[in-house]
Amino acid sequence: MRTRIDADNPFGWDRYGFAWQHVRASGAAHLDFGCGDGRFLRALRNKRIKCLIGVDVGREAIRYAERASGGIEIIHIDQVAPLPFPDAFFSSITLLDVLEHVDEQGVLLDELYRVLRDDGVLIVTVPRRHVLSCLDLGNLKFRFPRLHRWYYLRRHSSEAYRNRYTANPDGLVGDVSASKGWHEHFSPAGLAALLARSRFATSAFDGTGFFTRLLKIAALLGNRLGPLGGGIRKIAAWDARRFAAANLFCTAQKCPTLWPEGQEETLEYHDTASHNFAATDPQHALQRLGADE
Repeated sequence: MRTRIDADNPFGWDRYGFAWQHVRASGAAHLDFGCGDGRFLRALRNKRIKCLIGVDVGREAIRYAERASGGIEIIHIDQVAPLPFPDAFFSSITLLDVLEHVDEQGVLLDELYRVLRDDGVLIVTVPRRHVLSCLDLGNLKFRFPRLHRWYYLRRHSSEAYRNRYTANPDGLVGDVSASKGWHEHFSPAGLAALLARSRFATSAFDGTGFFTRLLKIAALLGNRLGPLGGGIRKIAAWDARRFAAANLFCTAQKCPTLWPEGQEETLEYHDTASHNFAATDPQHALQRLGADE
């Protein structure tokens, strides 16, 4: 990873560390789309951002994030769009290892374009397509479903397997959209083209690791072998810092000129009043930020 990690960065050479470096301090509002357990949002408190909001489609992740949030706004969503926020509300948005799980990628990016300020920054991280992509454990459930089920049931119940993989109430297979059915990997050119279709211009690329997926497999074994697990973690940290092939990171800005020439803008008008944003925030974040003036 080439990005410099400042001394006050609470993360290392990973997607969180990269995102931390590029989220601007003292911003008006930040959205973490696919916030998971909310760990990144909690760390952003030190950036003195006026309003921190996380959204996720996973109910289990939302429940955990709400318990640990300490007052950060956490919202469950049923679909990637529309989002319950006014136009140009956020000064920064993070999309950290989320895009590869989503089927309606263009719809999501169009919606993030709508809610991002004109001078805002979008930070995206995804798995990078490279020679060891075939070792991605995230695709084990799709490549070898019987093997995956056997392994999962060694530690979990049949009901837990059904709720997570075969009858997930959030429309997921594990953490991947059921309609997508694949944990996708991206090239820099492919990611830039996808962002450009939603009028985002990429401004910087970076990444981490080379042996990442091989080391994850080794870590699963190493955790059962005592001291070996610690050694694998040290190698993984070195690998993340030294290389930039396994994971792909980028920053992007809104660029209206990327709209195809001669094509009329057809983004759907969103009535933000109908989104009931105030109902999700008892302290009324819109009034705190003066966004309703």
